Amino acid sequence: MKQSMVLISLFIMTLAITVIPAAADDTRIGTLTLHITGFDSSKGVAKIALVNSKANFNEETPFKGYTLTIINNQVMKAIHLPYGEYAIKIFHDENGNDILDTRIFGIPAERYGFSNNARGSFGPPDYENAAFKLDSPEKEMTITIN
Repeated sequence: MKQSMVLISLFIMTLAITVIPAAADDTRIGTLTLHITGFDSSKGVAKIALVNSKANFNEETPFKGYTLTIINNQVMKAIHLPYGEYAIKIFHDENGNDILDTRIFGIPAERYGFSNNARGSFGPPDYENAAFKLDSPEKEMTITIN
């Protein structure tokens, strides 16, 4: 009986030890390499909002934000992120005022884009169309702004 209890205890401890690394695996980091094209010029900057949920896709404050220099009408950026689901919003801030300028009826006056090159009919696309998974050590994505 004592020997059975010892074996059961060892089995439970072994099981616990194998579960711990699996839980630690949830914090794996991948590299997302962005290549953004479609800029009319290299004037101004690219404003990028990286979101990590449907809720913050529609908010003003992203999970991470970047202001990147445009070189030869394109942007390249490597971002290290935990594995997960994300979406990207981009606009060409040509005049450097930190906002997406609009025309009458809110139509954007500056070029913009989304991950997966998603487009909306009247406004931004749905989060589900722009969302992507980072679930490998390296992922490359090309986004063309319009």
